[in-house]
Formats: sequence, structure tokens, C-alpha cells
Amino acid sequence: MTRMLSRSRTLAIAACLTMLAVPVLRAQDARQQAAPAFVSAKALAEQLGATLQPRDDDELRLGVSFTAVLKSPEKLTALGLKEMHTGARVTVGRVAPDRVRVEVDEMEPVAASTAATFKLDPKGLLVAAAK
Repeated sequence: MTRMLSRSRTLAIAACLTMLAVPVLRAQDARQQAAPAFVSAKALAEQLGATLQPRDDDELRLGVSFTAVLKSPEKLTALGLKEMHTGARVTVGRVAPDRVRVEVDEMEPVAASTAATFKLDPKGLLVAAAK
């Protein structure tokens, strides 16, 4: 008799814990679904107005970065970054599943740099900063 009570208590506790864990797992799943499945380095460079150096793989995976050369400075200012000159170095790194860090620096005519962290939309493109 005691053994059956112990077994039913264990099952009841397991059922309660499972019911408590389900909403947490659903919330985590929803956050992961907001992150794009594929982020193209070439598309990001184009959106930033930069020319990408040759790469073997176009996918920008989590923790990976690339370097490019700025060709269209007006695209940077449209995203809310400080105006830079053509030829500036653009470094982009994927710091989270749905975020990238963009750093731009130049040495001429004067040393200058700017940086921002952007959110990615579900298609893997940058979301411009709110003005």
C-alpha cells in the first residue's frame, strides 16, 4: 500500500513539473523562431554599402565576422550610423542569433570610428535604428 502511494505521488509530482515547464519551453521556442534561419554576409554588406572581400561561405554564423570596404557611405547614415568616407573599413560580427554588431573605422582624412548593434529581421536583414 505504501509503495503504491509513493508511486502515485511521484507520478503526480512529475505531471505538475511538466505542466510548469511547458510555458517556459514555448517562450524560448518563440524567441528562437524570431531569429533568421540564414544570414547572408553578402546581403548585409550590400545593405551597409560595403564591398565584401571574397569568401568561401556566404552564411554569417553565430560568432563569425567579416570585413568589407565602404563604397556607399549614404547607406550607413540611412541606418543611423555616423557619416564615414568611402574606403573605410567595415567589420560585421554576428553576436546573437538575431543581432549583429557593425563597426566602421577610417584613418583618413582623420581617424574616426562608429559602431552599433542592429537587430535582424526574419529575412536576415538589418533593422534600421529608430530616429
